[in-house]
Amino acid sequence: MATKTGLAQKAVRIPINNIPANGDYTAQILVGSQNVPANVIMDTGSSTLAVKHSVYKPTADKNLKPTQYAQDVSYGTGGWAGPVVITSIGMGLPGNNVTLQQSPMAIADDQQPHNFGKADGILGLAYNSLNNAYDLAPLLQQKKINPAVSYPWPFPVKNSNALLTQLGQTFENLQQVDIPPYFDELEQNGIVADRFSFYTLRSFPSFAGSNHAQNPLNNGFFIMGGGPADTDLYGGDVVNVQVFDDAWYNTNLKAVQVDGTPPVAIAPLSSSDRRQMLSNSIVDSGTNALFLAPEVLNAIAAALNKLNPDFLKAIETASQQKDGVATSQLGLDKWPSISFILTGDANQDVKLSCSPNTYWQVDMPKAGQAACQIVGNNVAQSILGLPLMNNYYTVFDRTMNRTGVIRFAPIKQPK
Repeated sequence: MATKTGLAQKAVRIPINNIPANGDYTAQILVGSQNVPANVIMDTGSSTLAVKHSVYKPTADKNLKPTQYAQDVSYGTGGWAGPVVITSIGMGLPGNNVTLQQSPMAIADDQQPHNFGKADGILGLAYNSLNNAYDLAPLLQQKKINPAVSYPWPFPVKNSNALLTQLGQTFENLQQVDIPPYFDELEQNGIVADRFSFYTLRSFPSFAGSNHAQNPLNNGFFIMGGGPADTDLYGGDVVNVQVFDDAWYNTNLKAVQVDGTPPVAIAPLSSSDRRQMLSNSIVDSGTNALFLAPEVLNAIAAALNKLNPDFLKAIETASQQKDGVATSQLGLDKWPSISFILTGDANQDVKLSCSPNTYWQVDMPKAGQAACQIVGNNVAQSILGLPLMNNYYTVFDRTMNRTGVIRFAPIKQPK
């Protein structure tokens, strides 16, 4: 396996918490000359760094440099548009931190309602190809805006789906350019190695107890440059899953298996789907559930039903009730683990198991209740989100091979 050389070895351990975004983990960044704190979602399913206009006050930022670029981004759960500016961005705790003095960042001026939840923005950790921006210079010149820069934002701010659609139509014929993601710039400047890792225990907050923000289950770590050296966070063997494309963290799902039943082979994507989605699965820290392709979901449902028809009945009941089901009625000790068999870095089979305590989230949406995080996706790609990652210390190691590997090691529970 080829390894990139000349890597810095600094590792920066950053606390993360799932309360502000109600499930997605956020870390604090410090923005601009005022070091404005912003809690941003740490998302391996996107590449853009954006902060809400209401949190970051650009008029007071002495480090701000406007550009002629703008971004218009849609997610499965929302979207936004706004100008790209250059400013300073820092992360980490005193004595263990990193700062880029000149980092591209978008200001989310126009948003779909509740776009980031109670979080202040998003920090995308996927590859450069997902971080494109529009060159607004021709449009700005038509509007006689001089200098031709996108900040201040020259469009009306109404925070609506209709406005975002209108902006998208306005931008679609403009030239696009790639904007370097924040993590890429840290690595390329020799500040951290080209890998990062997650230590997480939940895919939604636990509402047990009174102080949810301090609950150890709702807290974790994001480690820039982190890897197998962080033995306090995991135990047991490390296994490597191959990443097949440098867009999302694309993986190849070969089979799925419910414990106590045989594995079921999963087909690769059709040629037309492959052009769009690249592979039949991705690993995504910004997804709170297992969003499974119909073939995968049907295989799991059939196996659960074969083991015990009450399993499917409980999942169906939980999906129909706002507050899920009473945890006491589930008997989680009787539920099987669900394993996803992926292609490893040497084309070996790598079997990753998702326990009942992670695909069911107990004490959610309130104490004593539970919600199931096995959800159907309407396309042929499965999104393996936090319920799988919660079982493993997960390292996105881009130093290996051309497109990297994802390392998984059994997670250690907090003391």
